[in-house]
Amino acid sequence: MINFNTCNLKIVFKFNECNSKLMKVEVDCGHSVILEPVDKYAVFEQQIELPKEVIIRTSGKNYRYDTKLDAAGNIYEDLSVQIESISLDSIELNEKYLHQKINILTENGEIFTTSYIGFNGVINLNFSEDNTFTQVLKANS
Repeated sequence: MINFNTCNLKIVFKFNECNSKLMKVEVDCGHSVILEPVDKYAVFEQQIELPKEVIIRTSGKNYRYDTKLDAAGNIYEDLSVQIESISLDSIELNEKYLHQKINILTENGEIFTTSYIGFNGVINLNFSEDNTFTQVLKANS
């Protein structure tokens, strides 16, 4: 029997350096994994059983020193991480999901909707459906 509630979750992260360091990123969907970027990229990949809540924790940013501004106030270097893609069984979640449905709760209690993570905080990806195809359709709508 085919089990449509089990799928391969893949999340690709791109790290942006500041002051010769990278943010710490931890992904937890049953057990915690601290990502170790190679050439400023890291891939988290794991079999999951839907429904599943995936928790992403970011830390290591000192807001005073890890965002650099030019004289006009424009950011030219920022310690951050970008979620470049998320897929379930090789089916990509779309740009709308990446840019409009990912919320980070910062350590200051603020909530931002973004896949560009320039804050210490927590992201909860709530995959609430019990079927991979239904979950992808829900996420992409």
